[in-house]
Amino acid sequence: MKRDEKWRLAICGALALGLLVVLSNCGTPAPKLKGAQIAREFEGAPCWVIEACDCSKKTRGMICGVGAMTGTANPALARNSATARATTNIARSLQIHVESWLRDYQATVTGDDEFNVAAADEQVVIDTAKQITDVTLSGVEIVETWISKTGTLYVLAALDTEGFSDSVGRIQNLSEEIRRAVIERAERAWSEQDEAIEEYRNR
Repeated sequence: MKRDEKWRLAICGALALGLLVVLSNCGTPAPKLKGAQIAREFEGAPCWVIEACDCSKKTRGMICGVGAMTGTANPALARNSATARATTNIARSLQIHVESWLRDYQATVTGDDEFNVAAADEQVVIDTAKQITDVTLSGVEIVETWISKTGTLYVLAALDTEGFSDSVGRIQNLSEEIRRAVIERAERAWSEQDEAIEEYRNR
């Protein structure tokens, strides 16, 4: 075999080996976040960052949400983004609650003008719940903030019972029966939530 052919074969072999190495690395999963890194992220964190947001005494009798923002050196952007995420968290939770209260009301009442067609009941419940949610979110307030050692900003936001009731009371196109039913069920639900949390803490 001529020397040129040997060199050509050697070069082709090296290229093939390199290609195999590259392809094998493409299938390698990204390294997972180690437990030590997670522990460092939450070191010194208040309970609402790690557990349920209602563990904070400041959010008793309220619907709360937590939002976080990292990767920016702009304090205003971090705060606004974390607050927006916390508000979105509250919106999801609130809509679920309101839909539940409306269905509960619907189950106990017959002949109401707004819940009189079985096929339309579900849509009425969803639309009414969304309307109530959108209106009441204006009462969301930042309760606490916390910054981790890695620079992540966490925001605890909440909506209190009084603010919720006032907002529902200002919605013009709700019947008085539905308005009263939603407010009463909200107050009862938050009261039961507080009792359950207190019972858990006293165990």
